[in-house]
Amino acid sequence: MIEELKSLLITKLLTLYNSRISARFQSMALFFIIGLFVTILISIFSTTVAFSISNSAVNTTASDSTNRSSLLMPISSSIYSEQIPPKVKEIIINEVINKSKAAIVVGLINPNGIKVFSFGNISKENNVPVNYNTLFNIDSVTKTFTTLVLADMVKQGIVSLNDPIEKYLPSNVTVPQYYGTKITLENLATHTSGLPFMPSNIWVNKNLGTINPNYNSTLLYEGLSNTTLLSKPDTKFLYSDFGMGLLGHILSLKEGVSYEQLVKGRILDVLGMEDTKIDLSQNDIKYRFPVGHLNGSEIQTPKIPSVITGAGGLHSTANDLLKYLSANLGLIHTKLADSIALQHLIQHPSVLPNPMNYSAYIALGWAVLTDHGTETITHTGSINGWNANVAFIPEKQIGVVSICSCDLSNMDTGALDFVLLNITGMDSLSTYN
Repeated sequence: MIEELKSLLITKLLTLYNSRISARFQSMALFFIIGLFVTILISIFSTTVAFSISNSAVNTTASDSTNRSSLLMPISSSIYSEQIPPKVKEIIINEVINKSKAAIVVGLINPNGIKVFSFGNISKENNVPVNYNTLFNIDSVTKTFTTLVLADMVKQGIVSLNDPIEKYLPSNVTVPQYYGTKITLENLATHTSGLPFMPSNIWVNKNLGTINPNYNSTLLYEGLSNTTLLSKPDTKFLYSDFGMGLLGHILSLKEGVSYEQLVKGRILDVLGMEDTKIDLSQNDIKYRFPVGHLNGSEIQTPKIPSVITGAGGLHSTANDLLKYLSANLGLIHTKLADSIALQHLIQHPSVLPNPMNYSAYIALGWAVLTDHGTETITHTGSINGWNANVAFIPEKQIGVVSICSCDLSNMDTGALDFVLLNITGMDSLSTYN
């Protein structure tokens, strides 16, 4: 039986990409994690570790946005052909499962279909294995949904990228300027606003790293009014949850709906992403949402205030994120196509470390890594006890999703992806040993 299962667990995906640490809500550390898979094979390694595998063909002929809820539902079959190095497989098992005691789901996509690998259980108390339908925190990957909403509203003529943000805020809010230079919507979407990582008044008792879960619009406006810009808008890349959270809030104000309703109406309903959401039901939490892990222990996930949820408040599944990737790769065709194309356009140069020393740029929310021949588009997200990674190469129509209930300090999914892609850089993983 084991050998039969092993024969199914073979995978290959061409690509390129990496960078090592992402912005976190409990620190000021910053990096975009860039990662795409060349190969993934995960074999049966222990009777105590839960494991499942699945994949499905992608419908590349769809021409509208309806009836896609099961478009990427995985089924049993194999479309990939190579095995990952035993040492990499050993590290995955040791670091994610044995040491971190966490769970991870990885999804691959190309024009031939998708494949999903999953390991681990929901929690100590709930030993149900995770799978393609398990909900995970995706944290800052949320930012790409915020900027896609922006691109869609720009395409419809509702807003303009060059609009100053004060145009959409209450008149009594003082918006900081840099010697007369105003912050625009595009500045918020590209982390070039000059705003700091977080507003200074968001921390509980001014204790850096502990976010006030009751932070609201009144406090947000107060924090904005009391902020001094760190640089002139449109001149410098400074990763800012403050700015992206503010962008999501502004777009919600403009449309007169909550951020979750805004994303649902413009993106999720179009792509059939029925399991991507901010608020989880009790049933979700009990049966479908793993517990975050730090240093092998289960920890409580910090709560992101709803007023800045556009910076990192979404939960999603591997299946839903593969639908998202299928649209970004053009494997399905929807009314979002023009907005996605706008979102992918490079807006500014950026300094994003990567082992290949490729040129780095920022699009609307997405990081773009290029050798000036091929572009890899990517974003990562992390919060205490969790990290997630989404990356793709449009030209090759290949992509990867990896979502983990493990802390970034225990296993960096972006570094893992880079190793699996390039069959090199083992040191970036072995440092966890």
